[in-house]
Amino acid sequence: MSSRSEVVTQVYDVAVLGAGIQGSSTAWYLTRKCNQKVALIEQFKANHTRGSSHGPSRIIRYMYPESYYVAMMQRAYPLWTELTADSGQKLMWETGGLTTFPKDLEQFEQMKKSLRKHNISHKLLSSADIEATYPGLKYPGGWTGIYDPHSGILDADACRQAFQSEFVKYGGEFKVNCPIVQVRPGQEIQLQTGDGQLIRCRRLVITAGSWSKQLLSEIGVVLPLKTVRINVCYWKASDTYSYSRANDFPVYTHIIPCGKLYYAMPVHEYPGLVKVCAHHGTEIESSDERDATRQAEDIDQISQFISQYMPGLDKRPAVVETCLYTTTPDSHAVMDRHPVWKNIVFGCGFSGHGFKLAPVVGEMLSQLVLGNSSIHDFTPFRVDRFSAKSKL
Repeated sequence: MSSRSEVVTQVYDVAVLGAGIQGSSTAWYLTRKCNQKVALIEQFKANHTRGSSHGPSRIIRYMYPESYYVAMMQRAYPLWTELTADSGQKLMWETGGLTTFPKDLEQFEQMKKSLRKHNISHKLLSSADIEATYPGLKYPGGWTGIYDPHSGILDADACRQAFQSEFVKYGGEFKVNCPIVQVRPGQEIQLQTGDGQLIRCRRLVITAGSWSKQLLSEIGVVLPLKTVRINVCYWKASDTYSYSRANDFPVYTHIIPCGKLYYAMPVHEYPGLVKVCAHHGTEIESSDERDATRQAEDIDQISQFISQYMPGLDKRPAVVETCLYTTTPDSHAVMDRHPVWKNIVFGCGFSGHGFKLAPVVGEMLSQLVLGNSSIHDFTPFRVDRFSAKSKL
């Protein structure tokens, strides 16, 4: 141990690295539900915009082709309700949700099957139904849709802050502007900070978003994670009412055969502007490149989508912001234990669709790090699914 290091004498039950939505929900669950003494550690300020958890809006929905995600959402919704009640804040707006597909797309059949398996109310819509119900959308024949009345918008900033505030209220310690430069595994884990402190804990959860890849590689876990820069675009509407919550415009996802998708939300964040984005972007080498020159091709693809399916919007965005995705090859997260040090677990690679799942992710990572039994199936999220692609 370096003589320059200052050792924090307290030993935390659990430390959580990364205070994005997954880390904040995990820290909240550990204190609120498990009575653990927890340090939540963030390398930047509390409300930074350098990761994947900032901004005023994320979609919440049951609609997934994979049955296990629908099951997770059945647990996530009550936990969101609990956080809302505890915090006294407005966190969600129910708008209903529409997902559209070509009729012969396999994902359409899979989503119907998953919703029916879990008894989630929904309605099937033809192309004509979609146009009649939502005048702001235009659909040719050969397309179909699924409507879920429970979908809506989560206020991302408010949700993250609510988890953090409740975490502190229940005795957690929130350490900001505290970069960790080294993780030293052991029965007692030591975390060396940039200013020379050593934070001690018995268990560790790593939820560091796009910074997880490097942190994990330094303790022997190499994962096929990629960082993708997403253009978050807002488009002016010629008829704002057609795309408003007042007119029951839903959160909306458009899936195409190549596996790519586009999504939109009703007017919510900026007056008269509709959020429409592609669920894909430009791969970058590191998080530090997030502010590099934007790829015009990404925005052009969204503009082409708008021209065909949302013709009431301008063809160029009025506002463009940036978000980062940390993705895996199969677009499913990794939630698992360190292969040697079982008191270290990690959750990363949520691939741009993890925000809605955050309360149940927090529950799962808490149960995993404490060694508690769980009703949840971790199989889809294990590291070993990457086989030769991952070195442990």
